[in-house]
Amino acid sequence: DMGGAAAVFGLMAALAGRRAKVNVVGVLGCVENMPGPDAQRPGDIVTSMSGKTIEVLNTDAEGRLVLADALTYVQQKFAPRAIVDLATLTGAIMVALG
Repeated sequence: DMGGAAAVFGLMAALAGRRAKVNVVGVLGCVENMPGPDAQRPGDIVTSMSGKTIEVLNTDAEGRLVLADALTYVQQKFAPRAIVDLATLTGAIMVALG
């Protein structure tokens, strides 16, 4: 579930290594995902960085919550002209592409 973050990290390292004259921001949604008494449960309600509330139906889809907050952060902090999302969202991409 970290393929997109690895691609962004590699891209940023390559741009830095080439001393590319580009204005690029790379954001990686890195989180700890450990079992425990405070872990998410189906039915939990969480509040995203944008202020929207989300009911957790599938605890295996936590990457979508991380991505949503990362996108909100980028929009608020940098106001970019464009955003390129490299997230894999494994289960969702299998549904989307078959």
